[in-house]
Amino acid sequence: MFEALLWITFAIAAIGILVAYDSSRDVFHPLVFIAPMMIFLYAWMPAKLYESGILFQYFDNNQLVFVQTLNALGILAFVGACLVASSRVRFSPRPSEKLSRIGCNRLRLGAAITGCVGLTCWLISIVNVGGFVNAFSRSYSGGWDDSGYIRDGNLLLLVGVLLTLGAIASDGLKLINLVLACLFGLPWLTQALLTARRGPTFAISVVVLLGSFLLKNRRPPAIAVLFGGLALGWLSLFLVTNRGNIYLGSQSSFQTDVKDLSNIVEKSDTGNEYIYGAGSVISADRRGHYFWMRRYLAQLFVRPIPTSIWPTKYEDFGVPELLQNAGTGEGIADALGWVGAVGSAPGIVSDLWIELWWLAVPFMGVLGWLWGWVWRKAVHGGSAWKCQYVVLAALSMYLVMQTMEAVIFRSILLSLPSWLVWRWAQRGSRTQAFASAAQSGLRDFMENEDFRRAYN
Repeated sequence: MFEALLWITFAIAAIGILVAYDSSRDVFHPLVFIAPMMIFLYAWMPAKLYESGILFQYFDNNQLVFVQTLNALGILAFVGACLVASSRVRFSPRPSEKLSRIGCNRLRLGAAITGCVGLTCWLISIVNVGGFVNAFSRSYSGGWDDSGYIRDGNLLLLVGVLLTLGAIASDGLKLINLVLACLFGLPWLTQALLTARRGPTFAISVVVLLGSFLLKNRRPPAIAVLFGGLALGWLSLFLVTNRGNIYLGSQSSFQTDVKDLSNIVEKSDTGNEYIYGAGSVISADRRGHYFWMRRYLAQLFVRPIPTSIWPTKYEDFGVPELLQNAGTGEGIADALGWVGAVGSAPGIVSDLWIELWWLAVPFMGVLGWLWGWVWRKAVHGGSAWKCQYVVLAALSMYLVMQTMEAVIFRSILLSLPSWLVWRWAQRGSRTQAFASAAQSGLRDFMENEDFRRAYN
């Protein structure tokens, strides 16, 4: 039964990809890149673990069937709702939105401000650990600051890159645009690669590649997207497999063979996303303990308050579990006899189950509808909506492979500044267009022969 559920899960996601592309003719449809990640986590990975017998070291058959049924229903809800939200919409190339000179200047200024704030936060975290070499001379390290505002502030580097790409789409590849893009993009890329973090690496890749095409209202060939996706997937596996060997001055050899990289998912590891996620589901089910949105509300209303002001904020809010693996590993040891690895993430379906019980399935539908609806707005709307879709696309790996906790605060930090700057730039373009039209109208009126005769 478990094997049949794996095939059903694969079929749901695969059919979603085919239907999405056939109906939209858009290689940037959300299911085109989210569904493959779901196949990896919820079909291919457990299939490899099942074949090797590792899953039975942690679960019995009934537990596996229960968990995979939940996964299949969650993916079905996401795929179905996404297709409904994006139905009857087809991508068609047309001239992209062009801002006026004032609009471009505002967009560039907004990119410079947000990017410089992000760069400042990044530099502070690097200086705090003794400089660039010290920050990246150990595996999986990087900069640090006690303030969460500084640690998370470097996300604004991505906003700076995205807004600069908007300026390039309207104003061309001028020197100032190229300088800003490199100034804000290189620190993030360096940090992502030297700390072997697949989420940040995926995010900067999507922002640059998808943003460049989307803001110009163009699409690359489907074959290019296919090979690009495979390359990005290989890079993610490479970073995870060689994480302990990637740092400045490393003399270690790296595993690059695809077979060796894929074997990472077959290891008996309580930090494996599928094993840890299944353990989280079974633990919550046995204990009958669910958070009922308290963790998510804490991300919105409690997390922004500095710990220096409210040291016991999560305990007082009733979610002290957030301090360890975002509250996803509670009770696994008592329920199953093993402990989830520190820093592990369960994947989106398991995370929603811990929060909402069987309501996790319709909530997966809400998420699918949101991704499909924003894509729809990006296809028919202006560049502000295109940027919002780039943000969601960049966070897709966090959504599928980690938790809502990893998505909530990142989406706010990325989407809000880009939306405000774009609206400010578009308002400047409209103001300039109105002024030009008024000036042109006045000139035509004064050049009218009847006006000149009456005036003379």
